[in-house]
Amino acid sequence: MISRLLSQLAVLSAICTAVLMICPGDAIKKYVRFACSLCVLSVILSFLPFDTSVPQIDNAEVRITDMTDKAAELTVKLTVSSLENAVADLAYQKHNVPKDDIKVSVSYDNDGKTIRLTGVKTELKGLKYAVYTVSLKNDVSELLGVPCEVVIEE
Repeated sequence: MISRLLSQLAVLSAICTAVLMICPGDAIKKYVRFACSLCVLSVILSFLPFDTSVPQIDNAEVRITDMTDKAAELTVKLTVSSLENAVADLAYQKHNVPKDDIKVSVSYDNDGKTIRLTGVKTELKGLKYAVYTVSLKNDVSELLGVPCEVVIEE
């Protein structure tokens, strides 16, 4: 392999030298040198072992083994808490609902392998927020992709 590479480079350098000798001027010679260097680079790259195939991933079960069950449960609870805070922030930013007047609970299914959000229940304290129920329901459903229930407490 190395001898074939060296022989191709020798032939290429001889051709480039011959072309440079017949070039009429320094301005053209720099372009010829550039083209020759690209040719040398392509010859060298053709000998490098590149693996361009896409690795195949079988359908084997992938399981994180270095996390304990309690750490996984804590991660889920923190994620759910973050989602609940995000919904409360959305209600505050879009509809001026103070965080004291809103209670959000996110429901999910956890079968040990996957965690799926199943719904969001939003409770608003006060009849003055009744005008925001439909728009808040649509905003939350669009944000999380799950059904949202909005309840008004008096």
